[in-house]
Amino acid sequence: MDNVAAHERYLTEDALNRLELAFDGRVRVIGPRDVIDRGGVISLDVEGVHPHDVAQMLDEYGVCVRPGHHCAKPLMRRFNLAATARVSFGPYSSTADTSVLLEALEQALKMFG
Repeated sequence: MDNVAAHERYLTEDALNRLELAFDGRVRVIGPRDVIDRGGVISLDVEGVHPHDVAQMLDEYGVCVRPGHHCAKPLMRRFNLAATARVSFGPYSSTADTSVLLEALEQALKMFG
């Protein structure tokens, strides 16, 4: 399980770094920047695109995310959000999956943004 946790932290940190560089602030990460405090989950707010539309666009690329308020409605209100698109990493995820995620997010921004 230690190896699984380390892999998850590695993928999460890689994704956070790449998301920060890729979209000039058009994709906002909700939650702590420190991977130790966050685990293998990243909630995204994509500028001008509803999370359900983000999820549908990502699905076309084979990337599965979960849109919604994730049973955290008070937190969504605090960030003035209706919902987020939540990315999760696991034992079988890879950095190639993050590359596809970034490509699909870019297409979502072009189509909806």
